[in-house]
Amino acid sequence: MSSESITLSTTAQSTAASSQQGTSNMICGVSHPENSQNAFLSLQDGRRDGFDYVVTELPVPIGIVAASAAAADGGGVSMGSTTSVRTDVTRMDSRWWSTSVVGIVGDPPHWTTASTKSTTISSDATGSQLMKALTSSKGVSSKKKQEADKMFWGMLEWASHMCIPAVILPTIPLGDGDATTEVKISSSDEEDMFDDAPNDKPQDQAKLPQKKKSLLSINSASAKEYARLISQLSTSSICSTSRVQLWIRVPLTLHHLQAYQLLLARCDHSPSVGCMLSITSPLDATELPAITRALHTFMGGGHVKGISWDVSAFLKNKRGYPTLSKSHQYLFQLVYGRLGRTLRTLVEGGLPGELNHEDGGSPTRRYHLQYLAHLRSRAPLPSLLDSEEAVLETPYLDNLQSPLQPLGDHLEYQTYETFEKDPVKYKRYGEAVELALEDGMKEGKFPFVKRVKSNVSYLRHIAAGEDGELGLEDLLLESANKRDGAIVEVDLYEATIFVVGAGRGPLVRESIAAVSRVASSLLAENKALIAKVVAIEKNPSAVLYLQSLKSTHRSWNGGEEYAEQLDLHYPHNCGNDIEVLNRRGGITSPLPGLSNVTVIGCDMREATSHPLLKFMIQNEECRADIVVSELLGSFGDNELSPECLDGVQRCGILKENCVSIPQNYTAFIAPVSSSRLYSEARCQSSFPAHPEEGPAAPASGMQRALETPYVVRSHAASQTHPEIACWTFSHPHPSKSDTTTRMDIEDNTSNKTNASAEAAMKINNDRHAHISFRCDPMLGASAGCGYGALNTEIPSVDVKVKEGCEGTNVTIHGFLGSFHSVLYESPSVKSKVGKMKQKSSDGKRLSVISIAPNSFSVGMFSWFPLYFPLKQPLCAPEGSTVNCSVWRRSDDARVWYEWCAEVIDNNGNIWSTSSIHNPGGRSYHVRL
Repeated sequence: MSSESITLSTTAQSTAASSQQGTSNMICGVSHPENSQNAFLSLQDGRRDGFDYVVTELPVPIGIVAASAAAADGGGVSMGSTTSVRTDVTRMDSRWWSTSVVGIVGDPPHWTTASTKSTTISSDATGSQLMKALTSSKGVSSKKKQEADKMFWGMLEWASHMCIPAVILPTIPLGDGDATTEVKISSSDEEDMFDDAPNDKPQDQAKLPQKKKSLLSINSASAKEYARLISQLSTSSICSTSRVQLWIRVPLTLHHLQAYQLLLARCDHSPSVGCMLSITSPLDATELPAITRALHTFMGGGHVKGISWDVSAFLKNKRGYPTLSKSHQYLFQLVYGRLGRTLRTLVEGGLPGELNHEDGGSPTRRYHLQYLAHLRSRAPLPSLLDSEEAVLETPYLDNLQSPLQPLGDHLEYQTYETFEKDPVKYKRYGEAVELALEDGMKEGKFPFVKRVKSNVSYLRHIAAGEDGELGLEDLLLESANKRDGAIVEVDLYEATIFVVGAGRGPLVRESIAAVSRVASSLLAENKALIAKVVAIEKNPSAVLYLQSLKSTHRSWNGGEEYAEQLDLHYPHNCGNDIEVLNRRGGITSPLPGLSNVTVIGCDMREATSHPLLKFMIQNEECRADIVVSELLGSFGDNELSPECLDGVQRCGILKENCVSIPQNYTAFIAPVSSSRLYSEARCQSSFPAHPEEGPAAPASGMQRALETPYVVRSHAASQTHPEIACWTFSHPHPSKSDTTTRMDIEDNTSNKTNASAEAAMKINNDRHAHISFRCDPMLGASAGCGYGALNTEIPSVDVKVKEGCEGTNVTIHGFLGSFHSVLYESPSVKSKVGKMKQKSSDGKRLSVISIAPNSFSVGMFSWFPLYFPLKQPLCAPEGSTVNCSVWRRSDDARVWYEWCAEVIDNNGNIWSTSSIHNPGGRSYHVRL
């Protein structure tokens, strides 16, 4: 065997064998019934076929088998074949057991008679006899129950001893007689191996899967006893110390999905308990709508670790190769599209006779793997799972992060660098600035500077962002000789743009580029534009970076070579810069389309304490025409954007008609079902409450952990209802009346009240919302995990789902917060640069960014949702309404959120309710 290790971790790469066969990044294992007790031979065969891991039965302790044999009194069961010693334990070292083997609890060999030894038995029945002896209160002697208990715990102890990472446990017992007898469906016509169309020749109905009718109960005594056993196991050293994961087999039926959800609740949503979805038979198309909606919530609330494809679930195409029905193909796309980056795949079950051996060798399930890999490679899965964005997101999946303290913490260099790679966010900001400049020119907002000479070639060069070796004056003369290079006189206007919270300057660069584009578009009207850009940043390290950009980029200096700027981070050094700033454009001979940037280091809310900004406040013509910021948080306002922008306006540095980008932002919230997020939130209780105090810091505690909202890239989560708006913030606040006169503007010593500043003086940013989420027939399936654009194909299967949400209860583990922001909406109908940005329903141009699923900005990754956990999950029965109340509260030093929820049944009665979380900001707040 190769020395290359195969790992079950989510970062594992495909093995060499699977790479040669062209399989994708799908972690896939195999169960060989014929080698179920020899992991060495099974792994050899599995690696030959391209599988990553194998499943092996956990051995019954030899002492128990011997004792059982000694006690046998002529029962007719042969013990000779059941006491063989496993040799694989000496043929593989620990690294193989810990990375490439998954255990499975099966029935004890000495309990299995010759008539029941069959490799064609459904995989769902594996371990059913042992589990019946453990959980049934009828028909099982106390002696057999004791023997079963010893065998079960002995198997798990052996798995812990061998460092096996996970063990597949039997199906939850729902009652007697729910076994399923299944047979294959075959054909032999010629066609391509990956033909998805199953053989359409008539099948003998006697050969189709037949199910015995029985009364199933998800709340049976056996199911409760099974839950008690799993709960005990999940808190034992086998799981807590050896980290063995428990994967409970869950057949793909509504009853079994609900039974598992109930078990998970009884086990207190233990992170050690997960499930292996088991697909053992073809799915009727009429069942698809109900299964789809149930699976949606299950993928969030079920700790889904893997999915098992029994060979009996496969049909055959006309050439005889395995294929899946259209219904199963749809479910494959649904499940892998949501969980494909962390999901394990398993192929199991006995093979049909004619495919049982390949070239006289050992049995092969290679064709089943190749077909699954073929489905994995079909659109849209590669773009969802293998894109650069998906790879970057993978470490953040379901990884809870405490929200930023934007006024108390400084971002690191690497964090700035990561955010600046967002391909959508800054493009939308650039479009917004461009629209605002176009509208400002049309409305005559910007002051006239003087008439200058320019031409089309020059402005095209500027708009393209080129920065050649020639000086810009030389460029003007050189371009005059070109076909469109005739020099013309244009009226030059100047806009003042403030970038508050400039960071490392991405918004400054977008603003400079927008000025160039607008200047180019205005040439036909014999007009041109320049800009004075003021970049304000409180992070001293980021200020240093901004100053470096100004010293090396001519586009930041009005096209001139850099003349050393004084350090504006220190107010006493800025005397000469006031004179520079007071000159139009900051350069002696302003050229169209160029911008001059001034870097200022201070808190944006304290502009009145900075001499240069104080000078601008006292001179209205120097105030901001446009203020640009990227202070939004995952919930819109959770990183104090309202307080920061109100502080800027309160300082009086904005003109009366100043435009804010963003203009407004709306917070949205939606219920979420996610055992993973809930478990992760609970795990935060053991982390230090104040990490800066080091390892000796006291732990957070459960109350603090579950009363803190977290930023998270939701993945193993299900948004159960369409999101609903909570509140909206708009900027700047409009003044009651504009009483400022031209005389006041010219008189710098005027004591006339600044109306814009006055409008922001008595703003209360506290908010509250009481929202009712009525039952959604598809349980929010189109919203997926609550992050990303809506899946518009989901409603197409909602053709036979009746109103009332029949068939599925939903567990609510908290709420996901998101936002929708209008960066800028223009009253204009047509863009002067000849290209549309985005259109609202009434034809207006606008630029929008959003992480709310209903309006998600595809390709943007700068924000993940904000998760508000609940201390205790709430069960929402069929047709019920989920009510959510959320408050945004503040005092002189803090801002915090409070939230609670309740479930109302069809009769208007309160079914369940939660306490109010984080009252008074006792567990979490953002510092002002």
